[in-house]
Amino acid sequence: MSSSTNPAETKPLLDAGVVSTAAAGGASFFNHAAQTIQQAQREGPLTFRILGFLGGLAMIVSNGLAILERFFSFSFARSLMAVYGVVFGVIIVFMDAPFPIICSQKIQTWIHSYAKFLDYTWGRGLFFFFVGTLQVSNVNMLDWAVGGFMIFVGVVAMGVGMATANQMRLVRFAVKDETTLKEKWKEHDANGDGSLDVKELTAFVNDAGVTMTRNEIAAFYLALDKNFDQKIAYEEFYAWWTRESDHASRVV
Repeated sequence: MSSSTNPAETKPLLDAGVVSTAAAGGASFFNHAAQTIQQAQREGPLTFRILGFLGGLAMIVSNGLAILERFFSFSFARSLMAVYGVVFGVIIVFMDAPFPIICSQKIQTWIHSYAKFLDYTWGRGLFFFFVGTLQVSNVNMLDWAVGGFMIFVGVVAMGVGMATANQMRLVRFAVKDETTLKEKWKEHDANGDGSLDVKELTAFVNDAGVTMTRNEIAAFYLALDKNFDQKIAYEEFYAWWTRESDHASRVV
């Protein structure tokens, strides 16, 4: 008597089409990231934000590989640490990706609503430092390398935050009045969309007689971009420019 096969028993856990689509999406993401980073590298030293993005990707990969290995070796506490590492890596990638990611604005708004210290470069540096120390607590060379890198990026970010505060104050007072601000804004808004990208903001700052490093421009950008669309709208810049003067000198 022949036995019949239950379709439910032979059905694969994951649909091949879903796996193929996910793999293609992942490959496209990493390819786009590589191209963007190569372009940024040709323009000058990589900023702390791009370094943070690379560190976030490394955290996702290293901790993702470690989760199952630690779980099946009954290292449940270390497995949980790896899960935290993946979560923190995903947060960092969404915060510092040098290109738009699906739903990134909504996710960043949610993240910043619960962790307002991430609005500041020094706060982001502290976060990088914290996740780096968690990573190095694992006893293997890969985690030491990734964790040490994140600690380094965190220290750099905290230093940049303190240095940028003074530079922002100089930009603030170099623009004497609203008429001058509108004229300079229109002059440097090359595509006329009412906002400045990184290159346009750099030109605006230079025209104001202030010299900023790429890291300081990145921190300035982070302080002004309140809706996380990777552009500085005139309203965002104007809101910062019109604040009380004592706010301009605080660490960003």
